[in-house]
Amino acid sequence: MRNSASVVIQGDKLQPELAAALDGGEAEAVYAVHIKKLTVEEAAEFLEMRAKIQEGIADIEAGNILDEDEAFALLEAKYGKI
Repeated sequence: MRNSASVVIQGDKLQPELAAALDGGEAEAVYAVHIKKLTVEEAAEFLEMRAKIQEGIADIEAGNILDEDEAFALLEAKYGKI
């Protein structure tokens, strides 16, 4: 059994997940798509990263963000002035 493959696909035929990764993609464009079966470790790393990104997006949407001055003040307090 093969663990990876490459295919060429018209933009309007892309799966929603692939189109989203391309910011929607272009319907008239032709894309080369490479797929690979992940190891258990690779899949776990991917899922962990995706969960952290989703947490960050939820924080932003909830307004739990710092502006540039606040962020630098916290870093400076913790690590000193650079």
